[in-house]
Amino acid sequence: LAASARRRMLKLALATTAISMCMRRGVGAKKKKQQKMDPFDDISGIPALRPSKSDRAVSLDPKTPRLRHPVGGANTNANASANASAKKIKTILLVLHGVKSKERKGERQVNNVRARALLQDIALIEVVTERAGHCEELVRDASLRGVDAVGVMGGDGSLREGVCGMLARPASDRRPVFVFPVGTGNNFARDLGHRDVKDAFDAIGRGVERAVDVVKVTHPGGSTYSVNCVTWGMARDAAETAEKMRWMGPVRYDVAGFYHIAKGKANLAKITASDDGAGGGDAAAAAGKGGGEGDGAYDDYMMMFAQNTRCSGRNFKFTPSAELDDGKFDVVAVRKCGMFKTIGLFDKVKADGAHVEDPDVCYVKATRATLDAKDASDLVGIDGEVNVKSPVTLEAIKHAFTTLV
Repeated sequence: LAASARRRMLKLALATTAISMCMRRGVGAKKKKQQKMDPFDDISGIPALRPSKSDRAVSLDPKTPRLRHPVGGANTNANASANASAKKIKTILLVLHGVKSKERKGERQVNNVRARALLQDIALIEVVTERAGHCEELVRDASLRGVDAVGVMGGDGSLREGVCGMLARPASDRRPVFVFPVGTGNNFARDLGHRDVKDAFDAIGRGVERAVDVVKVTHPGGSTYSVNCVTWGMARDAAETAEKMRWMGPVRYDVAGFYHIAKGKANLAKITASDDGAGGGDAAAAAGKGGGEGDGAYDDYMMMFAQNTRCSGRNFKFTPSAELDDGKFDVVAVRKCGMFKTIGLFDKVKADGAHVEDPDVCYVKATRATLDAKDASDLVGIDGEVNVKSPVTLEAIKHAFTTLV
């Protein structure tokens, strides 16, 4: 009853907020005649994908194969093990979150991992993070002599740090990186069919490695990698707001999203994309320069997503056709539209990804993209954890690291 009452109060608060903001902005006082716009059918000449409901259902079905592009031909040393037969995982470097692992829920999760490792006769070498970004340093600098794989406890943000650390090592001294999915979103793990710690240990037991992609993000302060999603605009702003409302539980994503939809902030940017059909190269050698490459005026967008995974946030299906190993990332750009239509688009995202059929949405696959925001204070989010300044260049790095499947 308490939970039900809480939901009713939240809905009432949202409705009140919507009416108040609409009145302040003059929505409903006088309906303006809006100019009809042409469909948003391409980005830099790449035609929009419009997967049908049946196509999306197949793509989002848990039974659909998640990795369909195995390594073939000449590859880097980092990928060589992806073609090898399954091997016995005997020792794992386990990275624990310094704060969450000491909380009651975190302690239960860590004890669960320890107990399952004991049952499977797996040795754990535990290291604990002390600050944001420390996971990357621990993985980068650790001695991996005798270590068969690196496991990170957390979600997509924690996995990103582990992958960045592994990619900073010499190619000949890398190991598969995987996540025990105990974070908020766990979208990368979900795309592999790993929904909990038991699924992760099943993959450890199989000992099968596969190479997967990352997105290299080059920005004014340097470069980093993304394993899940790069976001800009309303969606990034809402995710940041939701982080400050963790006390509300999962509903915080809906509340934060609604708030920023009603706020209606202008998001002016130049967005470009290209597809060379090859999907980048070796992660250690890839290079790019930040900065939008398009000419002309800035356009007003609601948001942009660039993803390796099908979902982001709390299972939001922004890029339903994305694949982890195809050498490309999926880009969704949404033009600014009315508040109530925006709410409808988010309902479609949460349901089955039907937003990709809307004429105000452009969905493409790319190997490279740029975003140049007009407002210097605009930030670009990476895997829900890191924020960098615009302009940014995104580059797909095919088969950059290996993970357990």
